[in-house]
Amino acid sequence: MKRLGILVFLVLLIGIVIVGIVVSRKEAPQKPSKDIEHVVVKQLSFETADSLGGWDEKVLTRYRTDYSLAEHKGERCVKAESKNSASSLFIKEPLSRSRRPFVSWDWIVAKFPERKEEETLDDKKEFDFGAQVYVIFKSRFFLTTKAIQYVWTEKLPVGTVSDSPYTKNVKLMVLESGPSNEWKHETRDVKEDFRTLFGEEMTRDVEAFAFMTDSDSTDSSAIAYFGNIRLGYIESVKERGNHQEH
Repeated sequence: MKRLGILVFLVLLIGIVIVGIVVSRKEAPQKPSKDIEHVVVKQLSFETADSLGGWDEKVLTRYRTDYSLAEHKGERCVKAESKNSASSLFIKEPLSRSRRPFVSWDWIVAKFPERKEEETLDDKKEFDFGAQVYVIFKSRFFLTTKAIQYVWTEKLPVGTVSDSPYTKNVKLMVLESGPSNEWKHETRDVKEDFRTLFGEEMTRDVEAFAFMTDSDSTDSSAIAYFGNIRLGYIESVKERGNHQEH
């Protein structure tokens, strides 16, 4: 059921069909530079009662993950509570490939799915994670649509990467691992990650952004929080100055 649900979700979002598996390890952290600035074009905060109004949900299995507005450790956010469920919140927001797109967000996992087997990225049997974030790229054809899936795992080393067990067109990257008592902030250079994961240049625009907590494959439960989502472009200080002058 979940396999079909994930297929429908990705096809509806932009169109992805399922194949492929490979695992490797690379460095995930990206170091900020004093010579660049992050220009925010879309900020998705969760301060008001209608903050989820622009988001759509795709249910991937029999039960949906409960997404609700909350406050956690001083930050207004979305609480994602999964009980043997899998559903994702997504929003379509294009970012041009002709510039240097970035995505950033805060997240924290309060409860990981309970596994019976060793945690992996490339096995459909227990393909659940406490927190996941997707960046999906536009494509003219279903079979060629690509996506990056950032994950917070319980035990896998930060920097572990893999093809999705559902399709080689979706690449997973572990950004955080293990429990945390504080928010973690991520800022990702999408072009750089695309080049690292796919081994080629990004030739399509970013089309959508999504996040999810699921626990259906493990028949357990999971809780995570997401907040302070920003989409935009990385520019050099010189480029930024030229834009302001004009």
